[in-house]
Amino acid sequence: MRLALAISSFVVLIVHGIVFYNQFFHRWERHQTAYFDQARALSKNEHERAELDARKPRIEQIIVTQFGESRVDRCVTCHIAADDPRFQGHAHPLRTHSYSTALGDAERNGRWERRHKFSDFGCTVCHDGQGRGLDNFYSHGEDHYWPDPLLGYVAQHGWRDDFRPQLLGIEYMEANCAQCHTEENFAGAPQVVRGRRLYFESNCYGCHRIEGLSDGTLGPDLSDVGKKFKLDYLWESIVDPRANSATSFMPKFNLNAADVKALVIFLKSRRGINYTETSLERYRARLGAPREIVETSAAPPVAASNVIERGRQLVRDRYCAACHKLEKDGVVAPDLSFEGLIRDEDWLLEHFLNPRSRMPDSIMPAFRFPRQDFQAMTAYLASLKTPPPAADSAAAYNAFCARCHGERGNGEGPIALYLDPSPRDLTKTAFMNSKTPERLFDSIRNGVPGTSMPGWARVMDDARITELRDYVQATFVKQPRRELTARRLPDANPVAAGAESAARGEAIYLRRCAGCHGRKADGKGPNSLDILPRPRNLRNAEFVNSLSDRRLFDSLLYGVQGTAMPPWIDYGLSTNDVGDLVNYIRSLNPKPDRNLTARR
Repeated sequence: MRLALAISSFVVLIVHGIVFYNQFFHRWERHQTAYFDQARALSKNEHERAELDARKPRIEQIIVTQFGESRVDRCVTCHIAADDPRFQGHAHPLRTHSYSTALGDAERNGRWERRHKFSDFGCTVCHDGQGRGLDNFYSHGEDHYWPDPLLGYVAQHGWRDDFRPQLLGIEYMEANCAQCHTEENFAGAPQVVRGRRLYFESNCYGCHRIEGLSDGTLGPDLSDVGKKFKLDYLWESIVDPRANSATSFMPKFNLNAADVKALVIFLKSRRGINYTETSLERYRARLGAPREIVETSAAPPVAASNVIERGRQLVRDRYCAACHKLEKDGVVAPDLSFEGLIRDEDWLLEHFLNPRSRMPDSIMPAFRFPRQDFQAMTAYLASLKTPPPAADSAAAYNAFCARCHGERGNGEGPIALYLDPSPRDLTKTAFMNSKTPERLFDSIRNGVPGTSMPGWARVMDDARITELRDYVQATFVKQPRRELTARRLPDANPVAAGAESAARGEAIYLRRCAGCHGRKADGKGPNSLDILPRPRNLRNAEFVNSLSDRRLFDSLLYGVQGTAMPPWIDYGLSTNDVGDLVNYIRSLNPKPDRNLTARR
């Protein structure tokens, strides 16, 4: 018993001793003492040794006032030898800070001179971290709640393990070089330069805005994204766009790790501030900045004989292939290789000017290029009229259909994720066999307006379209057709259109339909996320206006097989109720004035 008590007392004494030592003898004091001892041994004269003998450990700090908000950096308390060239071969923290000719350092008469002196710049302006901290956990930013951990040196607790190794490396510090060195090809920040190039080549500029670089409106503004988010969030958002937002329609570009790193470093450099400009200069620049990119990038008139070649160059320079298939494949958007056979010039030009005018749920950005650029790009795409060879129906399906509908016909082609409405699942027997052969033929031949399904009439003749339809039936549906039950449907709406009918239809819609199709009738009701295929966007004027009254009555009364759309005739909806609903839906979709669009 006495032995156990003696041992426990000894342990308690040791613990108290350690606590006492750590409380009154900080690690930084030990670092400074070690520096004084080693520097004394390297001294060449008595005067220098005497100066070192007189120094005692103390908190060192630099107060920086020249860049942004005033900062206090105490990093040199531990890194006390950072500016002593005799310690270049020592281990951290007693190691000389490296020199770089790319960053302006120069060697004169055998001695290095820094372009970025610590007394002027401090440390955290380049490295980030917590400048006031005196313990590694805080000063290096290991604390999960500290917004600016040491760039490239610290991976905080909670960062994804699969990303952690990729987020370490001295090259990440280039992000802070760009706060001052804003020139496009600054030699001291090659990763920022590469990331900037990828930002355009991957067509990020089409969706995102960065002040002074791009004016995209579909995605978040990235002008100060480097200030808002840490490296792990930026990396994750690029490689897995839906990790942080389940409804994000940002494409997954499948970049290699080196390209992702360059993009992350470039985005981290976007801090919404440039230390080389004063606030007043930035304010004046914004006042004088043109409101529309179109006005500043107007192209000179182009001779008709050169317009197609100019369009080809513009399509390449605008990096359309970052999403589309054309020379290379972005695996995000439709194949443009033979677009001249799929769309006419009016459709192409209007889609360029406003992609959602033709497909309301398109994720294609509305680029603000000069109209003559769009006209040249339209002329080039309209000239592409050579389809890939398709010897038989299987080859035709793979060449024309698999990109959207998938190799197995299940609606999960490589670009299906980015299309709304989603491509039809051709394996859904209930849906496929509820449609007449004539309707399926028409969908292939003439397409489905308001969707990504084009008409193939100029690619295949009627005989080949029939063969393709039958191939789909045999290969994916795998069940023979059965005779459809005749339904009593009006060819025209028996209820006269008008404000009163539309009002009754709206009341019915809010009670019966809004849960799936949404209060705005845009197909995004509270139940829509749990439904595949998604409910129709009933504000898709291109689609709705292409439907006959009979087709609408059929879908509303008898439902749509293979989808969540129920037969409302089983739930007490009368023909007059459906007539009011049809009038309400039609009131939401006025027919566009194509002549007005053409004159813009």
